[in-house]
Amino acid sequence: MSTLMVIGIVVLTLIGLGIAAVFLHVVVWLLGAILGLFIYFIPSIIAAARHHEHFLWILVLNIVLGWSGIAWIILIVWAILGERRELPLRKLGADVFNPPAR
Repeated sequence: MSTLMVIGIVVLTLIGLGIAAVFLHVVVWLLGAILGLFIYFIPSIIAAARHHEHFLWILVLNIVLGWSGIAWIILIVWAILGERRELPLRKLGADVFNPPAR
């Protein structure tokens, strides 16, 4: 009877280790995919962070041609060296800098 218990415990332990190995394998692959996508979209991320004037073009070209190493490097250079778009200033209330006349 004790031999069957030991065999059962060993089998359950091996099943648990197999499930843990599969889970770890899936997690590693998912993290690798997320890291790969982050690296792939670095030109678009840089353009968005810099408020690049041609952000949409960089994003589209990154999606279509980003797999090409040459295009990817050209897009990074374009994202870094391109002109920034001026953000619209927030309108401040008239009473902040120009108090009403008395």
